[in-house]
Amino acid sequence: MLASQAFTALIPLVLLAAALAPAEHTDVVSTALIERFRLTGTAADSVEELFVHTGSGSVGVFSALLLLFSGVSLTRRMQRMYQQAWRLEPAPGVGHTLHAGLGLVALLLGIALLYRARALVAALPFPGILQLTVSAIAGLLLWTSVPWLLLDRRLAWRRLIPVGVLTAVCSTAYGVASTVYMPRLLESYSRRYGLFGVTLALIGWLVCIAFIVVAATAIASEFDRTAQDGWAPRIGRVLGIESAVVPPRRLEPAGG
Repeated sequence: MLASQAFTALIPLVLLAAALAPAEHTDVVSTALIERFRLTGTAADSVEELFVHTGSGSVGVFSALLLLFSGVSLTRRMQRMYQQAWRLEPAPGVGHTLHAGLGLVALLLGIALLYRARALVAALPFPGILQLTVSAIAGLLLWTSVPWLLLDRRLAWRRLIPVGVLTAVCSTAYGVASTVYMPRLLESYSRRYGLFGVTLALIGWLVCIAFIVVAATAIASEFDRTAQDGWAPRIGRVLGIESAVVPPRRLEPAGG
C-alpha cells in the first residue's frame, strides 16, 4: 500500500516540479531516472517518452491541491505505520495533519537535495564512493527526521537514529543493486509492454523500497523497546534463563 501511494503521490508531485521548472530543464525527471538507473537504449528512450514535458502546460489550482492531498495521504499512511510500530496513540487535534505535511516537505526536500548532492560529487575524484557516502548520510538525516516529524515530535530524535541508520544502509545497498538489475528489467519490460512496462518496473522498485522502510521500522522499534526496558531482563526472557525475583518481605508492625 505504501508503494502504490508513493507512486500515485510522489511521481505526480515530481512531475509538477518539472512542470514548474524553466523551459531548459523540462526533462529533469527523465534525466534523473536515466542517471539513477544508468539506463541506455530502449529503456532510456521509454523513460524519456513517459516523462516528456513540453514546458508549455500550466498547472491549475485544483490539480495542485489534488497532488498535495495525495502527498499528504502518503505521509499520513507512514504516520500511522510509525505510530503502530512505537505503540503511540494519534495526537489529539489537527497537529498530526500539520506534521504529516511537514513530513511530506522533508521527504521531497530530502529527495531533491540527494539528487543535487549526487550530481555535484559526480565531477569529483572517486565519484562512486562519494555518491555512496552522500546517499548514506542523506538517508540517515532523511529517515531520522521524517519519523520524528510524523510521530509529532513525541520521541527524542536520538531514539530514532536506529531506524534512520537501518533504513539508510539498506536503501543505499538496494540502490547499488538496482543499478545492476533495473536496466535489464526496464529494457525487457519496455520491449514487451511499451510505456506500461516502465510503470510496472517503477512500481516493483517502489515495492522493494516500501518493504525496506517497513522492515527497518519494525526492527528499530523493537530495538528501542528493548533498550527502554533494559537489555538483561529481555535477553533472559528470550533465552528462558531469567532468574526468579523474590519480592522483599513485608515487615509487620509491632503488635500486629
